[in-house]
Amino acid sequence: MERRIVKGGIYSFIIGLLIGVLVFPDYQTTNLAGSNVYEIVHDPLRVYLFKLIRFSSILSLLTMIMAWVTGYFVFTNEKTKFSELVKGFIKALVVGLLIILVASLITSLFK
Repeated sequence: MERRIVKGGIYSFIIGLLIGVLVFPDYQTTNLAGSNVYEIVHDPLRVYLFKLIRFSSILSLLTMIMAWVTGYFVFTNEKTKFSELVKGFIKALVVGLLIILVASLITSLFK
């Protein structure tokens, strides 16, 4: 079970980095005083990398917790197939992404 948790953590960290690159832009665009002029401000590389690492580490921790919970509460002693492992990993990844999405929506509402 420990091996599965570690693999899930590593793979979800890598997938989280790839998803973060697609989701988080490295710039901010603002409209200046209602005109047609837009200002583009690029985030410093350090800030952008910390944003990506924070996202992927939270996703990794959530995936490892979900892998532990699903492995801990197994009631059968049968060996699972590889397809079951992949299904569990994908379910944990999706649940982690949904939790992060809901948390980000809630925090954006209170700004």
